[in-house]
Order: sequence, then structure tokens, then C-alpha cells
Amino acid sequence: MSRVGVAIFVILAVVAVWQREAPVKPPEGLESNEVIAEQSPPIAPSAAEEMFIPAIDVHADFEEGACRVKDGAIDPATLDKACTYTAADKPYSLPGTNSPDVVVIAGHTGAGVPAVFDNLYDGSADHHRVKVGDKLYLRTADSGDNWLVYAATDLHDPVKEGLSEDSSVWGEGATPGRLLTISCIQPTNPFTPALRNSVVGWQYRGTSSPTGPNLNE
Repeated sequence: MSRVGVAIFVILAVVAVWQREAPVKPPEGLESNEVIAEQSPPIAPSAAEEMFIPAIDVHADFEEGACRVKDGAIDPATLDKACTYTAADKPYSLPGTNSPDVVVIAGHTGAGVPAVFDNLYDGSADHHRVKVGDKLYLRTADSGDNWLVYAATDLHDPVKEGLSEDSSVWGEGATPGRLLTISCIQPTNPFTPALRNSVVGWQYRGTSSPTGPNLNE
């Protein structure tokens, strides 16, 4: 099955008028109350609503509905929110404990203005800020007090034109439990276009709840 190309457009402002807010802390207990997948309550695939990557101070709320697509490329409608990409002609899944295929989450990075996925990649040093093993916590419309827990497994920085055919990112078939975060890598010169994507692969590991595990849900 063909995979969608991703080109998160550069957002450029000569004078930045937004001020970056202090990182939002994840709910207390979220990182200490994890339950492995085999013991986790079932959570049906549903729309993503909030996400944390504590190791790199990423917090994201989500746009309603699927990611906007413009000129054949994923183009989130806002700078300050992430989006989940699904489409009738693609196999991508919404996040849940038994998602049948990859979950695709996209967000902008900014040139001159802050954006939701700025912390995923250090463009000036040209390296990922995420490290293998870092955790991602995702709350969905159907998860209630529980959060899905993913761990980073693989890091990629492909040229945009080659991303849709990169089997190291997408796999050769269905990839249950896999999640991708995708954003642009902003070049050092803000007046040149972003030609590469930052892609992190994550794998579902279980669930967590700030109030502790509830295995009876």
C-alpha cells in the first residue's frame, strides 16, 4: 500500500511576535504508574487529544479531525497543535491498545516563531533530541484517565521526497502498535526551504494513569 508523502511547510516570520510558553508538566504520577501492555485495560482506537514527551519538554494538544492535506502533503492547520493523519484510502490507524496499523502524528516546527514540535530536532546541531527509550504519553477520546505509553525505537531524518517510500520508516506491511511523529527539520538559514523531515518511530508499551492502574476498566 502506498504511503502518503509528508511536507510540513516552513513557517517564517521576520519578527517573532509570539513568546514561547513554559513547558507544561505531565500529570503527577503519569511517569511512575505505568502498566505493561499485557496488563493494560483495553482502549479502543480513537482521536488523540493530548501528548507529552517529558524527556524533551514536548506537550501537544490536538486539532479536531484528521490532519489537513494540501497539495498532496500533510499540512497541519495550526502551529501550536499536532494532528493525527487518517484517510479512507490509507491504512493508518487512530491510537489505541490494539491499533491494527501505524499511527501517524504530525506537527509544525517554526522558523522565527514557536511551533508545537520545535523540540523534536535540533536543527542547528543537526541531531534528534529524542533518544531511543524515551517515553511518549498519549491521551485519547476513549482512554479516560488512562494514557497510552510508547517508547522511542528508531530515529530518521529523510529527505522529504523519499519519505513515502522509506521502508525503514513504514515497514513492509501492517505495523500494529507503531506510532510515528513527523515534523520538518528547519535549516540553519531561515530563508532556505526545509528539505528534510524529522521522523521518530515509537512502539506501544502499555498504559499509565496519574491515579494509578485501574485494571477493571
